[in-house]
Order: sequence, then structure tokens, then C-alpha cells
Amino acid sequence: MPLYDVGYRAWKGKRTRYLDRILLITTTGIRLAAKSSWVRRMMLFAWLPVVWWGVGFFAIEQSLNPGSAALTMATQTLEMSPTMTRRVEQTARLEGLTRLASRLRIPQVDRLIKRLKGSDEDQARNLIWGWLMMTFFRYPQSLLILFLIGATTPTLISRDIRSRAFLLYFSRPIGRIEYLLGKLLIPICFIVFVSTLPAFGLYLFAVAMSPNLDVLWSTWDIPLRIVLATVVLVIPTSLLALMFSSLTQESRFANFSWFAVWSMGHGAWLAVVYIVAFQMNRPPFQADVVNHPTVVRWSVLSLYNNLGDIQSWIFGFREFHEIWPGTAMLLLVSLFSFIVLYRRVSAPIHV
Repeated sequence: MPLYDVGYRAWKGKRTRYLDRILLITTTGIRLAAKSSWVRRMMLFAWLPVVWWGVGFFAIEQSLNPGSAALTMATQTLEMSPTMTRRVEQTARLEGLTRLASRLRIPQVDRLIKRLKGSDEDQARNLIWGWLMMTFFRYPQSLLILFLIGATTPTLISRDIRSRAFLLYFSRPIGRIEYLLGKLLIPICFIVFVSTLPAFGLYLFAVAMSPNLDVLWSTWDIPLRIVLATVVLVIPTSLLALMFSSLTQESRFANFSWFAVWSMGHGAWLAVVYIVAFQMNRPPFQADVVNHPTVVRWSVLSLYNNLGDIQSWIFGFREFHEIWPGTAMLLLVSLFSFIVLYRRVSAPIHV
């Protein structure tokens, strides 16, 4: 071969598909992140709350199943008609569920009690399943996702900037959108594994504990709500974490920024909660304290509260006028993160 022929040549081979290039970036990132023992432990630990929530679904289905022997004997003694017997048993079960819910010291249980009043058995099952799913997403899984994303995502782009891997990526037939989608799917896959899949597992377990498959008709919307709650969770968190990763060559700075935004925003909200509780001479986190106008106005600073409130609306326990400020904040965060991320990824091409 003569020397003047050495140089760049057109690729005459067969190119891989668009989706394959994205999945290659995603699978490589997941494989590198999974090498950490801490990441593997957190992924295993994320499934432990399923046991506790599974006990809750089991207890609810046992309560909604046909009445106790004492109640059955009482209805037979009074010689009630079958229709009246079913109505009495249903009323007794719903009153028992309402009393059980009133004893729980869990935030937002007052919203469940309010919705249970006047509902029939199918509506009560849908409400309680939705409430359990909402608490599952909002409390244990949100905290676990905070640490899991903080352990996996800050290195995804900062490592490429530090190692000059951009030169290798963009010298091949890989575009900016493909690169961004491949990186974005990495935290999304982790979130789906530790949050969405356990939620669907709980739903299938609840269906199995039900007396018959008719519950699928009364709870058909629960899987759709799980998917929507996942979308609300993955988009702003993944974009924000990737944006921090793209702003520095040192992943520890991106990691610090990730936790600082969450802790400072939620810390400011907690300070307002305690101040209002002191002024009202009430314990903090009571319904009248958390729903106080001052606390509601400041809750927009907390990403944790904004995500939880929107998920509560998705599962039917908040009105839209209560969550629109948080929704606007998350949209702004997502849009700003995407613009910064896109510009940072595009910078090596323009150099």
C-alpha cells in the first residue's frame, strides 16, 4: 500500500442498529457500576421493604375476605336475607379497616381515612392498594434511590471527560443523542429494578391473596399508576444527576452536589415545619402542621417532597391544585438539566 493511501476511509462494513449503539453504552455503564460491592448491597437491600408491604397487602385482603365466625353467627341468628347479610358484613369490614388505618402513625393516612368513608368494597380495595403503593414509592424506595443514584450516576460522564473518552465515542458513528440516551438509561434501569419491579411484584402478590380474579377489574388502574409514578421519579432525578456529572472531571464533586441539593432543600423544609409546629404548639408532621400554608409554600424547595406529592396525586390522594408548584419546579429542573447536559456533551465536538 502506498503511503499516500494511508488516512481516513469511508466505512464500507455493516453498521449496527441505532438501538444497539444505545444499549451498548447502557450495558457497559451498568456493568461498570455493578462492580461496586456497595451498589450490589443497595440493590439487594432495596427489595427488603417488599416483605413488610407484602404483610400489609396480606392483612388487608384477609380483612376484606368474608366476615368472621361471630359476625356470620349474628347474621344467621337475626335471620337476615343474603343481601342484607352481605351489606352488614361489608359495612363491618370497612369500619374495621377505617379503625385500623386511624391507628397508623404514617403521614397522609388521614387522606386514606377520608376517602374510605362512604366507599364500597371494590373502591376500598382500590384505595388501600393505591395508598400502600404510594407509601412504598414515597418512603423506603425514594430514600434508597437517593443513595443508589448517588453511588452510580456521578461517574458516568465525569469519567469520560477525565479520560478523554469523548474522542473515542464521537470518532465512531455515535451521535450526541445516542450518547445521552445510553447514559440516561443507566440510572433509569437501576430505578426500575429497585422500585418498579418490586411494586409490580407486590401487585401480583395482592392479586394472588384476593378471593378471585375479579379484583383485576377493580384495580386495573394500579399498574398504570405505578408506571406513571416511575416516570415522574426517573426523569428529573436522572437528568439532574447526569448534569452534575457533566460539569466536572472529578466525580466526588458531582456526588457532593447531588446530595447537597437534596439535603439542603429538604433541610430548609424541615426547618419551616419545626418553626410552624412550635408556633402552633403541636407535634411536627401532624396533618394540620404539614398542610399549613407556610409549610406548603416552602415545600417546593424540597425535591423529595415535590416527587412524593406528585406521586400522591398519581395514586389519587392529592388534588392538582396542591401539587402544581412542585410540578412546575420539577419541569424547570428537568429542562435546565437537559440543556446544560446537552451543551456539555456537545462541547468536545466544537473544540
